[in-house]
Amino acid sequence: MTSESPRDQWANLSDGWINSIEGDGSYHRKGLLDKWMLDAVGDVAGLKVIDLGCGEGRFSRMLSQEGADVTGLDFTERFVEYAQANKAKDETYVLGDMQDLSSIRDASFDLAVSYLSLVDVPDFQRALRETHRILRPDGRLVVCTLQPMVLAGGCWIKAGNEKLHFKLDNYFDEGERELWMSGGMVFNYHRTMSTYVNGFLEAGFRLDGIREPTPSPEQLSHYPQIADNLRVPEFIIYMLSKCDGENG
Repeated sequence: MTSESPRDQWANLSDGWINSIEGDGSYHRKGLLDKWMLDAVGDVAGLKVIDLGCGEGRFSRMLSQEGADVTGLDFTERFVEYAQANKAKDETYVLGDMQDLSSIRDASFDLAVSYLSLVDVPDFQRALRETHRILRPDGRLVVCTLQPMVLAGGCWIKAGNEKLHFKLDNYFDEGERELWMSGGMVFNYHRTMSTYVNGFLEAGFRLDGIREPTPSPEQLSHYPQIADNLRVPEFIIYMLSKCDGENG
C-alpha cells in the first residue's frame, strides 16, 4: 500500500486523467452515467449548484450549459486550473476539499452533486455534514458512486475469455482499496450499503430514491464496452434532500 495521500495520488495522475477523459477514456461516464446523472438532477436552470470533487470540470460544464449557476470544487490544483481555462459559460472553479467547506457560507446552494467523488473521500461523514450545512432548506444532494460490491472483490471469474460471474468477497471489510486509473494508483474507500445510507440519514438527509444505471440499447450501440452493466451493476445513484428539524 502506498504512503501517498489521495490528494497526492490525484495530483500525480491529473494529466493522464485529463488526456483520458477528454479523449476516448471514461466510456462509463460518457456512455452511461452522464445521461443518468442529468436525469437525476432534473431541471437545474437558475439553481445554484456545487459540484463536489468536480475534477477537470466535465459535469460542471454540462450543468452550466443546462442553465445552472455552477461552482466546481476540487482538491487537485491541476484540475481546477484546467476547468477554469475550459469553461462552458461562467462557472466558478475553486480549490478545496469537500471534507472542509468552511470557506462557504451556510445555506448557499440549491443542489450539491458528487459524481464519482465521494468514493475518494476518507471521512465521508464529515463531507456529508459539510454538504448539509451549505445547502439551503429543502436543498438536494445527488451522489453517484461505485456499487459497494465493486470494491469488495472487483473482478470477473473467467473460463478462458468467458466471464462466468463477478467476484464478491470480504464485503464487510471496509476501508482503503487501490485501483489502477489513468496511469497511476488511486485510493478508493469501500463502504457497505448500510454505511452509506445510514451516513446520509445521520447527516440530516432524506433518501428520496436510488437508481442503478443500466445501459439502453442506444447507449450499447455506441459504447459496447458498457454491456457488463446489464449483468453486474457497477454504479449507484442516491437522490437525497436536506432535512431540518421538524421538516425532517
